[in-house]
Amino acid sequence: MKHSNKIFSEAFLEILKEKKIKLRSLAFKTNLNYSYFSKLTRRKTAPPIETLVNIANALEIDPEFFIEYRLFKLNNLLKDNPEILNDVMDYANNLNKELKVAEEKNNYSKDI
Repeated sequence: MKHSNKIFSEAFLEILKEKKIKLRSLAFKTNLNYSYFSKLTRRKTAPPIETLVNIANALEIDPEFFIEYRLFKLNNLLKDNPEILNDVMDYANNLNKELKVAEEKNNYSKDI
């Protein structure tokens, strides 16, 4: 699994299940409290970036697996290079135009 586009708590649970890692084992590897991980699985926000990187390292995955880390990197890239913002926005708008919504299927009833 290269990346997840799910919120942190869902992606975190997904990777734990895939790697068959228990929260207590992860707590030992990260030097974080077990109960903290339990809270992470229930809340809608990601941990601080430094903690996210620590968790990713303990899970032996790239931090980029988590969408929040990729957004963090993108945010820093745009802050450091404001001249590319318009190009990025144009690209995103064009990409959005190319996405097509699936057509609704008509429910035809058979004539009896």
